[in-house]
Amino acid sequence: MGLIFIDFWQDGYQLIIKYLNVNFQFVLAKLLYTGVILFITYLLLKLRVTVVNKIFDRSTNDINKAKTLKTLLLSGTRYIIYIVAVLTLLAIFEINITPMLASAGIVGLAVGFGAQNLVKDIITGFFIMFEDQFHVGDFIEVNDQTAGTVEELGLRMTTIREWSGKKFYIANSEIKTVRNYNRGHLRTVVSVSVPFEVNLQRVFTTLEKVCQNITSIHADKLIRQQDGSFVESPQIYGITDINKDERGVVFTVIAVVDPAYYWFLEREFRRAILEYFQAAGITIAYPQLNINIKTAQNFETLHGTSQGGAVDSETLA
Repeated sequence: MGLIFIDFWQDGYQLIIKYLNVNFQFVLAKLLYTGVILFITYLLLKLRVTVVNKIFDRSTNDINKAKTLKTLLLSGTRYIIYIVAVLTLLAIFEINITPMLASAGIVGLAVGFGAQNLVKDIITGFFIMFEDQFHVGDFIEVNDQTAGTVEELGLRMTTIREWSGKKFYIANSEIKTVRNYNRGHLRTVVSVSVPFEVNLQRVFTTLEKVCQNITSIHADKLIRQQDGSFVESPQIYGITDINKDERGVVFTVIAVVDPAYYWFLEREFRRAILEYFQAAGITIAYPQLNINIKTAQNFETLHGTSQGGAVDSETLA
Protein backbone atom coordinates (compact mmCIF):
# COMPACT_ATOMS: atom_id res chain seq x y z
CA MET A 1 0.00 0.00 0.00
CA GLY A 2 2.80 2.35 0.87
CA LEU A 3 4.57 1.59 -2.39
CA ILE A 4 1.44 2.38 -4.40
CA PHE A 5 1.11 5.74 -2.61
CA ILE A 6 4.77 6.57 -3.26
CA ASP A 7 4.43 5.73 -6.96
CA PHE A 8 1.29 7.86 -7.20
CA TRP A 9 3.04 10.81 -5.54
CA GLN A 10 6.05 10.51 -7.83
CA ASP A 11 3.86 10.39 -10.92
CA GLY A 12 1.87 13.44 -9.74
CA TYR A 13 5.04 15.29 -8.91
CA GLN A 14 6.44 14.61 -12.37
CA LEU A 15 3.22 15.86 -14.00
CA ILE A 16 3.25 19.05 -11.92
CA ILE A 17 6.89 19.73 -12.78
CA LYS A 18 6.24 19.10 -16.45
CA TYR A 19 3.19 21.40 -16.41
CA LEU A 20 5.08 24.14 -14.64
CA ASN A 21 7.99 23.86 -17.07
CA VAL A 22 5.70 24.12 -20.07
CA ASN A 23 3.78 27.08 -18.63
CA PHE A 24 6.97 28.76 -17.47
CA GLN A 25 8.39 28.54 -20.97
CA PHE A 26 5.11 29.85 -22.36
CA VAL A 27 5.00 32.81 -19.97
CA LEU A 28 8.69 33.51 -20.46
CA ALA A 29 8.24 33.58 -24.23
CA LYS A 30 5.24 35.92 -23.96
CA LEU A 31 7.14 38.24 -21.66
CA LEU A 32 10.11 38.21 -24.00
CA TYR A 33 7.90 39.11 -26.96
CA THR A 34 6.27 41.86 -24.89
CA GLY A 35 9.66 43.33 -24.01
CA VAL A 36 10.70 43.28 -27.66
CA ILE A 37 7.48 45.04 -28.73
CA LEU A 38 7.85 47.69 -26.05
CA PHE A 39 11.49 48.27 -26.99
CA ILE A 40 10.60 48.60 -30.68
CA THR A 41 7.78 51.01 -29.76
CA TYR A 42 10.23 53.13 -27.77
CA LEU A 43 12.70 53.19 -30.68
CA LEU A 44 9.96 54.16 -33.15
CA LEU A 45 8.82 57.02 -30.92
CA LYS A 46 12.38 58.36 -30.77
CA LEU A 47 13.04 57.72 -34.46
CA ARG A 48 9.91 59.58 -35.58
CA VAL A 49 11.08 62.72 -33.74
CA THR A 50 14.50 62.59 -35.43
CA VAL A 51 13.06 61.98 -38.90
CA VAL A 52 10.38 64.67 -38.64
CA ASN A 53 12.88 67.24 -37.33
CA LYS A 54 15.27 66.55 -40.20
CA ILE A 55 12.47 66.85 -42.75
CA PHE A 56 11.23 70.22 -41.48
CA ASP A 57 14.65 71.64 -40.66
CA ARG A 58 15.29 71.80 -44.40
CA SER A 59 12.13 73.85 -44.98
CA THR A 60 12.76 77.57 -44.41
CA ASN A 61 9.94 79.13 -46.47
CA ASP A 62 7.44 79.46 -43.63
CA ILE A 63 8.87 78.66 -40.21
CA ASN A 64 5.57 78.93 -38.34
CA LYS A 65 3.75 76.70 -40.81
CA ALA A 66 6.57 74.15 -40.61
CA LYS A 67 6.28 74.12 -36.80
CA THR A 68 2.53 73.56 -37.05
CA LEU A 69 2.85 70.65 -39.48
CA LYS A 70 5.66 69.16 -37.41
CA THR A 71 3.56 69.27 -34.23
CA LEU A 72 0.58 67.71 -36.00
CA LEU A 73 2.70 64.98 -37.60
CA LEU A 74 4.39 64.07 -34.32
CA SER A 75 1.02 63.88 -32.58
CA GLY A 76 -0.55 61.72 -35.30
CA THR A 77 2.36 59.28 -35.57
CA ARG A 78 2.45 58.87 -31.79
CA TYR A 79 -1.17 57.72 -31.73
CA ILE A 80 -0.57 55.34 -34.65
CA ILE A 81 2.45 53.73 -32.97
CA TYR A 82 0.54 53.28 -29.71
CA ILE A 83 -2.43 51.66 -31.45
CA VAL A 84 -0.26 49.25 -33.44
CA ALA A 85 1.71 48.32 -30.31
CA VAL A 86 -1.46 47.55 -28.33
CA LEU A 87 -2.94 45.42 -31.12
CA THR A 88 0.34 43.52 -31.44
CA LEU A 89 0.46 42.79 -27.71
CA LEU A 90 -3.13 41.53 -27.79
CA ALA A 91 -2.23 39.18 -30.63
CA ILE A 92 0.82 37.87 -28.74
CA PHE A 93 -1.32 36.91 -25.75
CA GLU A 94 -3.80 35.28 -28.16
CA ILE A 95 -6.60 37.64 -27.29
CA ASN A 96 -9.16 37.56 -30.08
CA ILE A 97 -9.88 41.15 -31.09
CA THR A 98 -12.51 40.24 -33.70
CA PRO A 99 -15.43 40.46 -31.22
CA MET A 100 -14.02 43.80 -30.06
CA LEU A 101 -14.03 45.16 -33.58
CA ALA A 102 -17.47 43.74 -34.24
CA SER A 103 -18.89 45.46 -31.17
CA ALA A 104 -17.09 48.72 -31.94
CA GLY A 105 -20.13 50.00 -33.83
CA ILE A 106 -22.43 49.51 -30.85
CA VAL A 107 -19.88 50.91 -28.42
CA GLY A 108 -19.22 53.84 -30.74
CA LEU A 109 -22.92 54.62 -30.89
CA ALA A 110 -23.16 54.59 -27.11
CA VAL A 111 -20.03 56.67 -26.63
CA GLY A 112 -20.98 59.02 -29.44
CA PHE A 113 -23.66 60.70 -27.39
CA GLY A 114 -21.14 61.53 -24.71
CA ALA A 115 -18.32 62.45 -27.10
CA GLN A 116 -20.05 65.08 -29.22
CA ASN A 117 -17.72 67.80 -27.99
CA LEU A 118 -14.70 65.64 -28.85
CA VAL A 119 -15.97 65.22 -32.41
CA LYS A 120 -16.60 68.97 -32.66
CA ASP A 121 -13.07 69.66 -31.40
CA ILE A 122 -11.53 67.40 -34.05
CA ILE A 123 -13.63 68.79 -36.91
CA THR A 124 -12.92 72.39 -35.87
CA GLY A 125 -9.21 71.62 -35.51
CA PHE A 126 -9.15 70.15 -39.00
CA PHE A 127 -10.71 73.29 -40.51
CA ILE A 128 -8.37 75.57 -38.55
CA MET A 129 -5.41 73.82 -40.18
CA PHE A 130 -7.07 73.44 -43.58
CA GLU A 131 -7.98 77.14 -43.74
CA ASP A 132 -4.56 78.14 -42.40
CA GLN A 133 -6.03 80.40 -39.72
CA PHE A 134 -2.94 80.43 -37.52
CA HIS A 135 0.34 78.56 -37.00
CA VAL A 136 2.54 77.56 -34.10
CA GLY A 137 4.46 80.66 -33.09
CA ASP A 138 1.76 83.15 -34.13
CA PHE A 139 0.54 85.72 -31.63
CA ILE A 140 -3.25 85.52 -31.60
CA GLU A 141 -6.22 86.69 -29.56
CA VAL A 142 -9.03 84.17 -29.09
CA ASN A 143 -12.63 85.21 -28.49
CA ASP A 144 -11.46 88.71 -27.44
CA GLN A 145 -10.35 87.19 -24.12
CA THR A 146 -7.11 85.23 -24.35
CA ALA A 147 -4.05 86.60 -26.13
CA GLY A 148 -0.67 84.92 -26.47
CA THR A 149 1.68 82.86 -28.59
CA VAL A 150 0.48 79.54 -30.04
CA GLU A 151 2.68 76.77 -28.67
CA GLU A 152 0.77 73.70 -29.87
CA LEU A 153 -1.93 73.19 -32.47
CA GLY A 154 -3.62 69.80 -32.47
CA LEU A 155 -6.80 68.32 -33.82
CA ARG A 156 -8.48 68.48 -30.42
CA MET A 157 -6.86 71.34 -28.52
CA THR A 158 -4.81 74.50 -28.98
CA THR A 159 -2.38 75.71 -26.32
CA ILE A 160 -1.53 79.40 -25.95
CA ARG A 161 1.22 80.93 -23.82
CA GLU A 162 0.26 84.35 -22.46
CA TRP A 163 2.82 87.14 -22.15
CA SER A 164 2.80 86.73 -18.36
CA GLY A 165 3.80 83.06 -18.79
CA LYS A 166 0.40 81.50 -18.16
CA LYS A 167 -0.48 78.63 -20.47
CA PHE A 168 -4.04 78.21 -21.72
CA TYR A 169 -5.50 74.99 -23.07
CA ILE A 170 -8.44 75.80 -25.34
CA ALA A 171 -10.65 73.19 -26.96
CA ASN A 172 -10.85 73.86 -30.69
CA SER A 173 -14.65 73.89 -30.65
CA GLU A 174 -14.53 76.81 -28.19
CA ILE A 175 -12.59 78.99 -30.64
CA LYS A 176 -15.14 81.34 -32.21
CA THR A 177 -13.09 84.36 -33.29
CA VAL A 178 -9.35 84.67 -33.85
CA ARG A 179 -7.34 87.87 -34.20
CA ASN A 180 -3.97 87.02 -35.75
CA TYR A 181 -1.13 89.51 -35.30
CA ASN A 182 1.33 87.67 -37.55
CA ARG A 183 -0.21 87.88 -41.00
CA GLY A 184 1.24 90.36 -43.48
CA HIS A 185 1.85 93.65 -41.72
CA LEU A 186 0.33 95.62 -38.86
CA ARG A 187 -0.41 99.31 -38.49
CA THR A 188 0.65 100.95 -35.27
CA VAL A 189 -1.93 103.54 -34.19
CA VAL A 190 -1.11 105.89 -31.30
CA SER A 191 -3.33 108.79 -30.20
CA VAL A 192 -2.61 111.75 -27.92
CA SER A 193 -4.94 114.46 -26.60
CA VAL A 194 -4.01 118.12 -26.14
CA PRO A 195 -6.04 120.94 -24.58
CA PHE A 196 -8.07 123.26 -26.78
CA GLU A 197 -5.86 126.22 -25.83
CA VAL A 198 -2.70 124.69 -27.39
CA ASN A 199 -1.57 126.02 -30.76
CA LEU A 200 -2.51 123.29 -33.25
CA GLN A 201 0.24 124.15 -35.73
CA ARG A 202 2.76 123.78 -32.94
CA VAL A 203 1.41 120.31 -32.18
CA PHE A 204 1.65 119.30 -35.85
CA THR A 205 5.25 120.47 -36.03
CA THR A 206 6.21 118.57 -32.87
CA LEU A 207 4.54 115.36 -34.03
CA GLU A 208 6.40 115.63 -37.35
CA LYS A 209 9.64 115.59 -35.38
CA VAL A 210 8.41 112.53 -33.47
CA CYS A 211 7.73 110.69 -36.73
CA GLN A 212 11.14 111.62 -38.12
CA ASN A 213 12.78 110.36 -34.93
CA ILE A 214 10.99 107.01 -35.10
CA THR A 215 11.87 106.62 -38.79
CA SER A 216 15.57 107.30 -38.26
CA ILE A 217 15.99 105.09 -35.19
CA HIS A 218 13.67 102.17 -36.01
CA ALA A 219 13.80 102.00 -39.81
CA ASP A 220 14.65 98.28 -39.64
CA LYS A 221 11.35 97.57 -37.90
CA LEU A 222 9.21 99.16 -40.62
CA ILE A 223 7.81 97.30 -43.63
CA ARG A 224 9.43 98.15 -46.97
CA GLN A 225 8.30 97.62 -50.53
CA GLN A 226 10.39 95.92 -53.20
CA ASP A 227 11.89 99.24 -54.29
CA GLY A 228 13.09 99.91 -50.74
CA SER A 229 10.54 102.58 -49.86
CA PHE A 230 8.36 102.23 -46.79
CA VAL A 231 4.86 100.86 -47.20
CA GLU A 232 3.69 103.49 -44.74
CA SER A 233 6.34 105.46 -42.89
CA PRO A 234 5.58 107.03 -39.50
CA GLN A 235 3.26 109.95 -40.18
CA ILE A 236 0.52 112.12 -38.71
CA TYR A 237 -2.86 110.71 -39.56
CA GLY A 238 -4.54 113.93 -38.45
CA ILE A 239 -7.07 115.15 -35.90
CA THR A 240 -9.21 112.10 -35.15
CA ASP A 241 -11.48 113.50 -32.45
CA ILE A 242 -12.57 116.77 -30.85
CA ASN A 243 -13.73 117.25 -27.29
CA LYS A 244 -13.09 113.62 -26.43
CA ASP A 245 -14.24 113.13 -22.83
CA GLU A 246 -14.29 116.95 -22.63
CA ARG A 247 -10.50 117.00 -22.60
CA GLY A 248 -9.45 118.53 -25.90
CA VAL A 249 -8.25 117.65 -29.41
CA VAL A 250 -7.02 114.15 -30.32
CA PHE A 251 -4.10 113.69 -32.73
CA THR A 252 -3.17 110.27 -34.17
CA VAL A 253 0.11 109.03 -35.62
CA ILE A 254 0.44 105.78 -37.59
CA ALA A 255 3.05 103.50 -39.18
CA VAL A 256 3.06 100.08 -40.88
CA VAL A 257 5.46 97.87 -38.95
CA ASP A 258 6.75 94.33 -38.76
CA PRO A 259 4.32 92.24 -36.64
CA ALA A 260 7.17 91.25 -34.33
CA TYR A 261 7.66 94.91 -33.32
CA TYR A 262 4.02 96.02 -33.18
CA TRP A 263 3.83 96.69 -29.43
CA PHE A 264 7.44 97.84 -29.25
CA LEU A 265 6.82 100.62 -31.81
CA GLU A 266 3.68 101.67 -29.94
CA ARG A 267 5.71 102.07 -26.77
CA GLU A 268 8.43 103.98 -28.65
CA PHE A 269 5.85 106.32 -30.17
CA ARG A 270 4.43 107.14 -26.74
CA ARG A 271 7.89 107.69 -25.26
CA ALA A 272 8.91 110.01 -28.11
CA ILE A 273 5.63 111.96 -27.96
CA LEU A 274 6.02 112.56 -24.24
CA GLU A 275 9.67 113.64 -24.55
CA TYR A 276 9.09 115.99 -27.51
CA PHE A 277 5.95 117.50 -25.97
CA GLN A 278 7.80 118.22 -22.72
CA ALA A 279 10.66 119.82 -24.67
CA ALA A 280 8.19 121.97 -26.65
CA GLY A 281 6.17 122.91 -23.58
CA ILE A 282 3.00 121.26 -24.88
CA THR A 283 0.66 119.96 -22.21
CA ILE A 284 -1.14 116.65 -22.65
CA ALA A 285 -4.86 116.96 -21.94
CA TYR A 286 -6.18 115.63 -18.67
CA PRO A 287 -9.61 115.72 -16.99
CA GLN A 288 -10.60 119.11 -15.63
CA LEU A 289 -13.51 120.22 -13.49
CA ASN A 290 -14.97 123.71 -13.93
CA ILE A 291 -16.90 125.14 -10.94
CA ASN A 292 -18.99 128.33 -11.28
CA ILE A 293 -19.56 130.17 -7.98
CA LYS A 294 -22.30 132.80 -7.88
CA THR A 295 -21.70 135.89 -5.71
CA ALA A 296 -24.19 137.35 -3.25
CA GLN A 297 -24.93 140.21 -5.65
CA ASN A 298 -25.84 137.77 -8.41
CA PHE A 299 -28.04 135.85 -5.99
CA GLU A 300 -29.89 139.07 -4.98
CA THR A 301 -30.36 140.03 -8.60
CA LEU A 302 -31.79 136.64 -9.52
CA HIS A 303 -34.00 136.12 -6.47
CA GLY A 304 -34.72 139.68 -5.31
CA THR A 305 -33.38 139.22 -1.77
CA SER A 306 -30.92 141.12 0.33
CA GLN A 307 -28.05 139.68 2.31
CA GLY A 308 -30.28 139.60 5.38
CA GLY A 309 -32.66 137.31 3.63
CA ALA A 310 -35.56 139.82 3.29
CA VAL A 311 -37.61 139.57 0.16
CA ASP A 312 -38.63 142.73 -1.73
CA SER A 313 -42.28 143.56 -1.62
CA GLU A 314 -42.39 143.81 -5.40
CA THR A 315 -41.13 140.26 -5.64
CA LEU A 316 -43.92 139.03 -3.35
CA ALA A 317 -46.50 140.99 -5.29
